[in-house]
Amino acid sequence: MKTDTQTTETTKLDYLVDTLQAEYGRQTRYSTKTAVDQLIATTLSQRTTYADERAAYNKLLETYGDWEGVAAAPVEGIEACIQTSRWPEVKAPRIKELLNIIKNDYGKMDMEFLRDMPVEEAQELLMKLPGVGHKTSTFVLLFSLRRPVLPVDTHVHRVSTRFGILPPKISQAKSHAALLEMLPADADELLNFHKLLFKHGQRVCTYSYPRCSDCIVAERCDYYQNKTGG
Repeated sequence: MKTDTQTTETTKLDYLVDTLQAEYGRQTRYSTKTAVDQLIATTLSQRTTYADERAAYNKLLETYGDWEGVAAAPVEGIEACIQTSRWPEVKAPRIKELLNIIKNDYGKMDMEFLRDMPVEEAQELLMKLPGVGHKTSTFVLLFSLRRPVLPVDTHVHRVSTRFGILPPKISQAKSHAALLEMLPADADELLNFHKLLFKHGQRVCTYSYPRCSDCIVAERCDYYQNKTGG
């Protein structure tokens, strides 16, 4: 049985999703990348724009042909390919190590078997890989493998806490479990939620200068009400 607080949070969450969906449309697009593709792309994406991540990702494959080629490449060569990504000197040896672990442990550059494992086991396996945290594992599992997990990036975290469906000081790590308690355990619904909040955080509810006057959910947003004394 839900408490009054949980009911209020769920009601706000339903309003947020319904209103954002009316604005941005139902979000249905999964990644076309394989699990290994997504793992490397997400590693490259850390503190990096999408355009620069994509340039680094494409340069790796153009230079070495496939992930087998990248795994065999010298670290210096990988680093040269990913200069558009921030901290290439850190990411290059990590990418080489990741790919070699996958190849050695599973015999080929393929992690599609995660699709058939229990979600918790699949996530635990991914998070044992060097440099793979909660966020990276959820990106791989949801976007490439359509498993019911929820990536909580800075945009999702910011919109959720500002709007008031999560406490203002909750960490990104704890946000995942808290939001999953409120949302259906369904990959399509979780993808829709993630992408709606990502779009809103990127376009309107930005970090430095949120455009509250243009926000379609401002009337029920805790951050806006506190800001205006409403």
